Amino acid sequence: MNQLKINDLLTEKISGEWGKESTNNIGVNVLRTTNFMDKGEINFDNIVIRDIPHDKVIKKKLIDGDIIIEKSGGSPTQPVGRVVIFFQPNDQTYLCNNFTTILRPDRTKVFPKYLFFVLWYNHKIGKTLRYQNKTTGIINLKLDNYLNSKIPIPENYEDQIRIATLLSRAESLIAKRKEGIRLLDELIKSTFWKMFHILNSKNEFKKESTLGDIADVMSGITKGKKYKNKKIVTVPYLRVANVQDGFIDIGELKEIQATEGEIFKYQLQENDLLLTEGGDPDKLGRGAIWKFHIPNCIYQNHLFRVRLKSHEIIPIYLSALIGSVYGKKYFLKAAKQTTGIATINSKQLKKFPLIKPPIDLQNKFAQIVEKVESIKTKYEASLTELENLYGSLSQRAFRGELDLSRVPIDTAIKPEFHGIPNE
Repeated sequence: MNQLKINDLLTEKISGEWGKESTNNIGVNVLRTTNFMDKGEINFDNIVIRDIPHDKVIKKKLIDGDIIIEKSGGSPTQPVGRVVIFFQPNDQTYLCNNFTTILRPDRTKVFPKYLFFVLWYNHKIGKTLRYQNKTTGIINLKLDNYLNSKIPIPENYEDQIRIATLLSRAESLIAKRKEGIRLLDELIKSTFWKMFHILNSKNEFKKESTLGDIADVMSGITKGKKYKNKKIVTVPYLRVANVQDGFIDIGELKEIQATEGEIFKYQLQENDLLLTEGGDPDKLGRGAIWKFHIPNCIYQNHLFRVRLKSHEIIPIYLSALIGSVYGKKYFLKAAKQTTGIATINSKQLKKFPLIKPPIDLQNKFAQIVEKVESIKTKYEASLTELENLYGSLSQRAFRGELDLSRVPIDTAIKPEFHGIPNE
């Protein structure tokens, strides 16, 4: 396994171009870093069109196998150095903007997708952090220093293709598992719609009460409080980031100081429904049910805890109702909206009009959800195993520790790159 400078594996480094605002939607397609997707893919759904001189378009247009690197912008949670690999989606011309640079592989030395996998892996494990330059509000990549760093390159060109083949297959399995999980989530939503929306359209369910009538609704503890001569305890607490649409992520559970009285007041119990106070308008009503057994876990003031005090409604049904189209319509109408942000308060949440179907129908829905969630749990465990395998394969491949003799060259990873250069 050789160690070569990235610079020595390129034929060109082409800076991105932004151009002028287009008139009448006439111009050329320009990719931005907002088009960068996870695992180095490009989202072509939201492309801007810019007015760029023809000579620059000819010089800077993307071709299959180009690697685009994010060199400016970034954020602490998404540092610069991300890469995507470009494959022509249609017969149109594409450029990339001035926050990016095109790295064009020398195909006599390196298989483009192998080079992409190495650069993506280095970014994923944080190696690109050493080449960052932070200024006020902006993170830049020291591109020259970055391109002079060395990466592992197998001497045998075919081995580069085999490694790319192996990692592409692992990525494909991960994508299929993620799609399976997404479809299970859609199944729950469609089941809810069929069981309750159709019946409600026949006026079989009445909106006889509000959420405040059947549940205690309360926001959580305020962060940064000052305590004078009070006994305080450090306990785990939930933030907005922990409460996702339909599930609670406790992967990063932070701690906060609180009094014993506050812990008693805000302590979570099984089947509490947690909802976010606001955010993007399309995410209003985002929430999930608390099912964990974590002692003394409380929650912050930008979350609402809904604790049922009536047996007319069960938690799983209530969570689905609030997160449904019906729920979102209410919150969008009731919410206070500023620039791109929508928020609700406890008063508005308590006024949420309930649809109360028969309890046996709610229980039937809950049984379906529990079965689907059981399958989803297995899928998620499988996904974790696949992602761990992918990381292990990447690490071993770039260290030269894999036996590649039995890995076939798979034309599915892009047939136009399978002509092995002459020695």
